[in-house]
Amino acid sequence: MSSASGKIELWRRIALLFGILVGVGLYFYVTPSIVSVTAVDWEQEQAGELQSLTGYVSEKDRRLNQLPLDDYIKEKTGGNVTLVNAGQWDAFFQQVQLASFGQYARSIYGDRVSEQDKDDFWKPQVPVPVFFKPGELPLEQWRLFPQAGEQVYICSTAGGKNNYLLLEYEDYQSSVTAMTKPYRTAPEWLYHPYRSIGLAVIAVGLLLYLFLPRRRNKPEDIAYAGGRLVAGDIVALIILMTFYSLPFVVNGGTIQSITSMWFVSVFMWFLALFGVVVLYYSAWYATYRIELTPDALYLINYKGVRECRFAEMASVEQVSLRNPGWFRKLFMALALLSFIGGRSSPQPVGAALLAASATYSGLEIRGCGKPLYIWFTDQLGNVIIPNFNRVPEAIRSAGIHINQEPREIEGFTMFM
Repeated sequence: MSSASGKIELWRRIALLFGILVGVGLYFYVTPSIVSVTAVDWEQEQAGELQSLTGYVSEKDRRLNQLPLDDYIKEKTGGNVTLVNAGQWDAFFQQVQLASFGQYARSIYGDRVSEQDKDDFWKPQVPVPVFFKPGELPLEQWRLFPQAGEQVYICSTAGGKNNYLLLEYEDYQSSVTAMTKPYRTAPEWLYHPYRSIGLAVIAVGLLLYLFLPRRRNKPEDIAYAGGRLVAGDIVALIILMTFYSLPFVVNGGTIQSITSMWFVSVFMWFLALFGVVVLYYSAWYATYRIELTPDALYLINYKGVRECRFAEMASVEQVSLRNPGWFRKLFMALALLSFIGGRSSPQPVGAALLAASATYSGLEIRGCGKPLYIWFTDQLGNVIIPNFNRVPEAIRSAGIHINQEPREIEGFTMFM
């Protein structure tokens, strides 16, 4: 007798599920914090005190414009300037200044500028910030505290000239929230540091699902057709990807999905569980098959083998399964709400009618322990198990009468 087989079908879907859950989370992950470094041209800054979009210039701005440059620098920095070793940091200053003033091709930091600042559509004004991970700079030495909005100026003296850079600590965990984020963010590879890894994890999960070895149905097998199983996996994938990913999109990131509008995340992830359930039962159906011997009927899936000997069968009758009453009423209520809400699409009404009218034909076998159900048609009455006719033939050949008068019951095929 054939033993239980097909556990690989479950592992194929576990690999796919793992790839989606981990990969999508990594894909939408936003770095928790970043440090922007901007070159400072004090002469340009002081001249800009007299510029205003409205044309109005305050007395304070006029006074700042008329100050000696050294006094202007002292007032704008508030004395919060850290002197750095010119020999150690001269190259860093030069490269940041090149990138900050728009000479991206000449700077090794040209790829650390925001996409918005490289797009002429946004009319960027130099100098622009250059972004670094907090761990890449000696923030403690430069007295920049890891708090949102904290700023510090650093100064290097080279060739008798003082060069200034403005450092600002940006906390994305507080500034990136539901449907909002700062106008200017770090470039994509810094803003979403694990996006490539996330895509790779999703791809690995998908490849394992596609190429892990599987048992091929033989022409004589009594088992569900492969095309229907793939369709079930696709439906599960659509449900899972949609409702699992939406909280990340709405809230702006992976961490933000549990710190911002978490109640939206909980609701969406609850809906995503339906995709997981469909994927689980798709694995069950993929390994489900019936084997017949002169003495018994065997139901085989990845959980094991269930034997039902013909001599033990007390009764066999045809049953007709309908969706539970509460389930049908729920769909009708949703269709009614959609109609009241003014939606013209017939889809909700069609779904409600399908849920109300769907019936599945099956056999109920009693006498082999817990009642055994074999569902062999879809909701439209089409036989979905090839060679299923051999099952009632074998039962009749064993001298067992099959009650052909369908008895109606309620429930879901996957739970019976």
